[in-house]
Amino acid sequence: MKRRHFLKNIGRLSAAPLILQGLPIRSFATASMLPLLNCQGIDDRVLVVLFLKGGNDGINTLVPINQYDTYANIRPDIALADTGSNSIINLDNTLAIEDQVGLHPSMTSFKSMYDAAQANLIQAVGYPQYNQSHFKSTDLWLSGGDGTPANFNLTSGWMGRYLESAYPGINGFPTTDFPDPLGIQLGDIKSSLGFHNHFQEYVATNLTNQNPGDLFGLLNGLGTAPHDIVPDSDFGDALDYIMGIENSTNAYGERISTVYNAGSNSGTTYPNTYLASQLRTVARLLDGGSQTKIFLVHRSGFDTHANQAVAGSAHTGTHANLLADIFDSVKAFTEDLTNLGLESRVLTTTFSEFGRRATQNGSIGTDHGTLAPMFMFGSSVEAGVNGTNVDLSNLTSNGNLTDSLQYDYREVFKTLLQDWLGAGTLILDESLFGPFNKVPALIHPDAVVTPDCYLEPLAPLPITLTRFNAQLIEEKQVLLSWQTSSEINHDYFEIERSADGETFDAIFQTPGRGSANQMTNYDTVDTEPLAGISYYRLRSTDLDGTTTYSEVKAIEIQSPNFQHVKVYPNPAVFDINLVLTSSQPTEASVALYTINGQMVRQQNLSIREGFNKFNLPVNDLPNGTYNLKVTDRSGSSTLPFVVQR
Repeated sequence: MKRRHFLKNIGRLSAAPLILQGLPIRSFATASMLPLLNCQGIDDRVLVVLFLKGGNDGINTLVPINQYDTYANIRPDIALADTGSNSIINLDNTLAIEDQVGLHPSMTSFKSMYDAAQANLIQAVGYPQYNQSHFKSTDLWLSGGDGTPANFNLTSGWMGRYLESAYPGINGFPTTDFPDPLGIQLGDIKSSLGFHNHFQEYVATNLTNQNPGDLFGLLNGLGTAPHDIVPDSDFGDALDYIMGIENSTNAYGERISTVYNAGSNSGTTYPNTYLASQLRTVARLLDGGSQTKIFLVHRSGFDTHANQAVAGSAHTGTHANLLADIFDSVKAFTEDLTNLGLESRVLTTTFSEFGRRATQNGSIGTDHGTLAPMFMFGSSVEAGVNGTNVDLSNLTSNGNLTDSLQYDYREVFKTLLQDWLGAGTLILDESLFGPFNKVPALIHPDAVVTPDCYLEPLAPLPITLTRFNAQLIEEKQVLLSWQTSSEINHDYFEIERSADGETFDAIFQTPGRGSANQMTNYDTVDTEPLAGISYYRLRSTDLDGTTTYSEVKAIEIQSPNFQHVKVYPNPAVFDINLVLTSSQPTEASVALYTINGQMVRQQNLSIREGFNKFNLPVNDLPNGTYNLKVTDRSGSSTLPFVVQR
């Protein structure tokens, strides 16, 4: 049974495109994405995903009122009171008694949003064959997997697959039509698996611990030290990955800084918490004109094995503080969006990797469980309760809920992708959500995307070049690789090389795919690069003779005076040794750079003919990755190393 709230018909699907800070918010609109005029506004919609990290205790979040005596018996120290001050809050007494839930007393903000038709909750969400490892279960939720062998080891994420299918060719770098990152992550320094596409490329930008207003100022200085020389090793692979993320973030830095500075918050008072800061940043980016489709934010701390509540005062303690932060922050975010005129564009959802056991443990806490509720927020949700209370009288031998899954989490995400973001059948199939049902009455009828407005993958451009890289793989060999997401009437590629970055000569040619609407990878090796710096670019020629060029890549080849240049130990603790042989005596300099290109040390060297060894202290440098660059008149050599204590 559901409780439906009346919402004003504000013409969500027929509203004219908004203009914020002079920036149109419909920049994603194309003829192929907006089949009918009354579909305007769908392409402006945003999904905010809030991860409750650690495993939220759904049973103290939503107390089954009809089973209160059983609940109090299995949780003698942490059960919330059902009478008096600080007792559970009856969310909705118009529901059938088996559906009525008592909210944790710290959830007054959720009650307020529910009564204002801005919140929905979904009971008993999970997946088949539950895994109770934090890391694996998190990966399963983010990848769209479950505990069955067929879906246990997916290497891509559902958000990445959706974005890749809906916006092909936008793999972590801006274009004229798509200037913003398709996804933005905040609150966790580790890049989320959820944003990795089929090619395991991270299609989002991580702003964790970063002030977007200062982002471009920080990133604008990147590249002052060379990063092109990457060793052929596990360390080299890791460094190449770091550099790829750095380049992607750098590419978006100016745009993110621009929209952040163009936007503002409405003056709504947010809690003074890390989660609230993340949500406040999202609101400001959207107000400044950001067209990012999915934001992922985090709140950790839900692994409440011990001291989940204060014995004898169960409405206080760790879990109470966590829930207050979640719902107070989301309520402030919702109010901010409303004041900014953005509330009809944004829907927020929560998830946690699992719930907690029904029975408490001996440490006034709860251990890893299975099913847990999800929550939806925004003016476009259908306010109500989906599902019924979990059964506390039918538990496993270790106090867990039995296999009483009411909603597969992929049903929820499929509903959001289609009914909210408008994903068509092909996009849902690529997201791996196609076979699942949708959750009824989750999105308000006025806001549900109708089938005639479903988005299908954009038609490919004649050539969509998603990557062109140059990398030194041996002492004097350069690997050149590139990738296209589509080709139409395409003839061939040429690699061109230059000594000065101005005059280029072709050194390699390979046929294109003709016409292909799928990712294609190409590579070749320049076995005789120029001494000093070699500049490379990729030339693309269509069947009609139309020619386009990639950006130019520069590779610095080891100086002819220096051979066998090495740095050890690597990783270093207190100092490093630079060794090299030289064909002649020379005066040189050595400089150390951070991975961001900031010089941290420089000194002169007198190099003699033959073998040379120099010791350099690094005991004052923080842990991290650095580049050492040794230079004389004929050129330079650069090697990466790590400081690790």
